[in-house]
Parts: sequence; C-alpha cells; structure tokens
Amino acid sequence: MKYLCLMFCLLASNAIVAGELKLEIHGSGIAGKNIYVAVYGADHAQDFPMKDQYARTGQTVATGDVAELLLTDIASGEYAVAVYADINGNNKLDSNFLGIPKEPIGMSRNAKGRFGPPGFADAAFKITDGINTMPIQLH
Repeated sequence: MKYLCLMFCLLASNAIVAGELKLEIHGSGIAGKNIYVAVYGADHAQDFPMKDQYARTGQTVATGDVAELLLTDIASGEYAVAVYADINGNNKLDSNFLGIPKEPIGMSRNAKGRFGPPGFADAAFKITDGINTMPIQLH
C-alpha cells in the first residue's frame, strides 16, 4: 500500500508540467507601439480570438519591427495566440464598420480566416515543459 501511494504521488506530480511561451512578433511600423497578446487554452477554444476575458493576456512595447514577450508558468497543453499592435495608442483594437481590423493583427501559426477570424484549430499548438517559441507575423 505504501508503494502504491508513493507511485500515485509521483505520477500526479508529473501530470501538470509548466512551460514558458516566448512570442516573437514581427511587423513593419510597430516600433514604439504597444503590442497586446491573448493566449487561449483549449478549454476556451470557442472564445478564440474574440473574448480575451477568458485568455491569459500580456503586453509589451516593440523596440523595432520585432517585439518579444515571455510568458511563464503555462501548463502543458494546447493553446492559440492572438496579437495586435495598437498603432494609434487608444488601448483597443480598432475596426471598420464591418468589424475588419484597421490595425495590424496576427495569430499563432500565422493562421488566417477566410470570412472572419481563424478558428482555434487553425492557430493551435502544443506547449510542453521548457521554452516554447512561437513566431507571429502581424498583417
């Protein structure tokens, strides 16, 4: 019984592994602009990329045409990332009357939608322990 309990504790401690997500965000004209990031887990796939209240968010300032952001302590699993550059500094993603973004946006795996935003499955990738790097191109 003692060995069974020890084995269970060892298996349970390995069940959730935390990793880091390093985002490398590329875009022309983003130098000095705020870059907003939302990371969605598979448990909120239906909210990607519109409802960031269900996502882990982050922000950085681009130092050139590249911005980097490191998010730590992310449980292993499937995720998708949405990013935008706040060109006019009003702390929101501006869009036209049809809802099409007027500021540069990007998704993990450079996913693109046809008649609207891409789905979670198009942008999804796995995070494991260690550093996981994801390049994102803003358009």
